[in-house]
Amino acid sequence: MDIIYRFDPFAKMEWKNPKNNKEALQLLTTGNDRFATVVAQMQSAATGEKQHPPMIVPINPVKLGVPLVSGLEPAHSPFAMVLGCADARVPVEHILDCSANDLFVVRVAGNVLGTECLGSVDYAATHLKSSIRSGIVLGHTQCGAVTAAVDIYLAPAGFTEIASSHAVRSLVDRIMLSVRGAERALERVHGAKVQKHKRYREMLITTATYLNAAVTAFDVQRELNAIGKGITVSYTVYEMAWSRVCALPARTAEDAASVQRFAPAPKDTDEFVTLSEKIIERL
Repeated sequence: MDIIYRFDPFAKMEWKNPKNNKEALQLLTTGNDRFATVVAQMQSAATGEKQHPPMIVPINPVKLGVPLVSGLEPAHSPFAMVLGCADARVPVEHILDCSANDLFVVRVAGNVLGTECLGSVDYAATHLKSSIRSGIVLGHTQCGAVTAAVDIYLAPAGFTEIASSHAVRSLVDRIMLSVRGAERALERVHGAKVQKHKRYREMLITTATYLNAAVTAFDVQRELNAIGKGITVSYTVYEMAWSRVCALPARTAEDAASVQRFAPAPKDTDEFVTLSEKIIERL
């Protein structure tokens, strides 16, 4: 299977300029769909399951971030602000198939909202308000930070391994709220004996991963509301097994393509309770 990147200097250049949050989310959804399609075709070709014709990927200077005029910097005009995890397996622009200058990206382990990240969010909302239409918190499956928080919660003795690092403790502490919420939700749905289930740790990690993205989205939305910026914040989780962003866990590739892709940040405790139960129903 050949993947060919082709530049046509005479092709019309398309500028991504969504008018509102709905259009911005649609751009991100279709971009992730394109990425997932490429991944699926590559996987089927690599296994010999199916042969595909050459895949032509159009490319242009704008997508690469190349200035169109020598000596003139492009205007800073992202249409979405993304707070994501620092995990190297989740390159934000790639999985959403976005160009340079499409996204204002802040990355930190566990996609948590610390002081520095909050400063970046406030900067984007204030200084890039003319172009930004949407705020996104992007978690991902198999997150090391969430997994560490769950393992410490299940075996507190392991906390001594990170006790000497204030910075690492700070990350884990911020995720613990979601871990505790996930535990209570699992007990509410399945009863106290759920802790004896052979998949309990896996279920706790997955539930905490989605809740952590939603909790951070709630915090970002609250901050933006406080400073008077009318940006809607959504959350999603990159399901690495299926190369799709999903607002609820996906069981199969087909499921990942049909499930809700982005969801607005919960507004209150009741919405968090409802969300946690929806997550657990799909485990």
